[in-house]
Amino acid sequence: MSAIRNNSDIIKGGHLMVFVQDASSNYQPIGFATSHTLSKTLNTQQISTKDHGDSAAVLPQNLSWEITTENLYSLNGYKALNNAFKDMKEVTVYFGESTYAQNQAETGIVGVDGATDWAPTGFGESGKAYITSLQVTAAAGDNATFSATFTGNGTLDASTAA
Repeated sequence: MSAIRNNSDIIKGGHLMVFVQDASSNYQPIGFATSHTLSKTLNTQQISTKDHGDSAAVLPQNLSWEITTENLYSLNGYKALNNAFKDMKEVTVYFGESTYAQNQAETGIVGVDGATDWAPTGFGESGKAYITSLQVTAAAGDNATFSATFTGNGTLDASTAA
């Protein structure tokens, strides 16, 4: 096991991105993201018996995972996810480090539906998933946003670059 405490290992949230593989097997970033969340769960089976007394007992059963993403609404970004959602299409998703530098001039991505400057690099995790939730919020006076939930279908594998 490597050292758990090392300040140089700390990564800012803006350096982690979610990418979805396109028809050409290239990873495309979900543009204008404001946050991403990767959740992993060990599902268990209850096996409590009289022998366990007042304590619950469980056995590990399987692993599940889910990625959620919050984004400013861009027409192309939303349409791509909406098409996969309505077609109930399995997608390959990658969550991990990206090449875009925080101090790079933002003019390279402003006005672009989908941040083409981003690319997966370094450590990440990828797997097959279905988009199981897609929600758009359009409040008066605010930017429109959308959120999507990717529910894993199989393993989430470690990757050193996508």
